[in-house]
Amino acid sequence: MIVVSDTTILSSLFKIDRLDLLPSAFPKIVIPASVFEELKELESFGYDISVIANAAWISVQAASDRNMVLALSQSLDMGESEAIALAKEIGADLLLIDEKRGRLKAKEMGIPVIGLIGVVSRLKKAGKISLVAPLLEELRSAGFWISD
Repeated sequence: MIVVSDTTILSSLFKIDRLDLLPSAFPKIVIPASVFEELKELESFGYDISVIANAAWISVQAASDRNMVLALSQSLDMGESEAIALAKEIGADLLLIDEKRGRLKAKEMGIPVIGLIGVVSRLKKAGKISLVAPLLEELRSAGFWISD
């Protein structure tokens, strides 16, 4: 399965020290270069992102269709734009993305998407976590917005 990720899911799980959950659901994740740059911004808040940089299950790949990235960046941020373009280019089976406009654009382009709540649901169904609520509360505490 080819999985591309935007920043939010990786950074949210990283902030609560649960990034280890992702490879059990998605053994290989490709992120665009701009997403890696966005993740590096966490260092300015005191985070050590070496666990992300050194993760064997995460690979960084730039989207080659710069025109598509530029067109998408007119309404989306660079990480979302490049993640969508890369997912389209490499025929990703799934794009991990949470931002509403990015999800809608990806769906319009025929790219299957899943957000963080969907990832948590998959982890629960696969028996990788026993309870959903505590994980969701940790994510909320770390600043991830989840409606009631």
